[in-house]
Amino acid sequence: MLALSGVGFAVLIALGVPIALVLLALSLMWVASDPAIMDVAFAQRIIAGTQSFPLLAVPLFILTGELMNVSGITRRVMDFAMLLTRPLSGGLAKTNVLLSTLLAGMSGSANGDAAMQSKILVPEMTRRGYPAPFSAAVTASSALIAPLIPPGISLILFGFVTDTSIGRLFLGAVLPGFVLSVALMVVVHILAKRAGWDPAIKGPRETPLGPALLGALPAILMPVLIVVGIRGGVFTPSEAGGVAVAYTALFMAIYREASWRAVWQALRNTVVTTSAILLVLAVSAAFTWILTFERIPQAVGEALLAATADPTMMLIVISLILLVAGMLVEGTALILILAPMFMPVARELGIDPVHFGVVFVFMIHLGGITPPVGTVMFTTCAATGVPLTRFMRAIVPFLFAFLAVAALLIVVPAISTVLGTL
Repeated sequence: MLALSGVGFAVLIALGVPIALVLLALSLMWVASDPAIMDVAFAQRIIAGTQSFPLLAVPLFILTGELMNVSGITRRVMDFAMLLTRPLSGGLAKTNVLLSTLLAGMSGSANGDAAMQSKILVPEMTRRGYPAPFSAAVTASSALIAPLIPPGISLILFGFVTDTSIGRLFLGAVLPGFVLSVALMVVVHILAKRAGWDPAIKGPRETPLGPALLGALPAILMPVLIVVGIRGGVFTPSEAGGVAVAYTALFMAIYREASWRAVWQALRNTVVTTSAILLVLAVSAAFTWILTFERIPQAVGEALLAATADPTMMLIVISLILLVAGMLVEGTALILILAPMFMPVARELGIDPVHFGVVFVFMIHLGGITPPVGTVMFTTCAATGVPLTRFMRAIVPFLFAFLAVAALLIVVPAISTVLGTL
């Protein structure tokens, strides 16, 4: 049955069937073939997969990002980022990376970040002489910072399915997010300097940096507010989502730039995005229950522990598995299925749950910019009109940067854990 499921999975993925429907089809096939698995219990598991208070944080943080985009806060952050990078060679490309870092606390989603910056920055980069494939590669690469800087949706889901402190995960992912940002900045600097793209602009800035910083502060301070509030016991992660929405609404009232039509569209986008996530969550919960019923997680854990008992080697092995899996399956489904399967192995070897969670989230999203089903890659190429083959050539230097950062996170656990202990 396991072999047949593997074949069915490969065929459905190759046909382009959405991952939620793939998991539902495989689950129904398993229920139909094994009389011991009760169909009523399976249906109950689908419903139970979404019945958790911490999951309220997901739609609330998605709504926060949508409202910030229509409130004028995003534009102010972009203006500030452009002023900072103006005196540097490759300034607009570095603005792309810096904007992803500053806005990560708003979107929490790599796909959302990539779609937004493909529309905002890539046309301007093209006008300044950057090759379109390079602009798309920078946009897709920098979008992967979003899941790491709090409040990343992937971190919330990982904490939910593995019973790991979401507050500690938020803190633990901050430094890795900035390390990735610096690594991408270095790659951009080298490539832009070598090709002579967008040379540095000398002379005084047209707009003072101070007022621009004040305009960007609402977005910059929101992750700080969330993390400090959660770790200080002021509110739970779900309540933090409500605080974030109220915080954004306050600045919407102050700036008065958002129309009611834009707010309505933000609400619609939130419903659509949340529905897609919850559909995957519900089906994944039932599919994971079937795997547990068949003792597949235990078999996988025993096989991994038999392969190596060294924590670092285990993280490398799991990271390679996640890298390959991330090329085939969307990250949300991987978190919901593989995180509960691999976490007992990590605990058995004494790997810090926060360290493991940060490496896990980092690796699954790396598959988002690689074929054959990289969602961030397709989002960026569709929005920019860049052919996939040209995108893949342009993304290679950034992939090396990602792998270097991944290796650093694995061998230096303190990068992920030092803030998580606060």
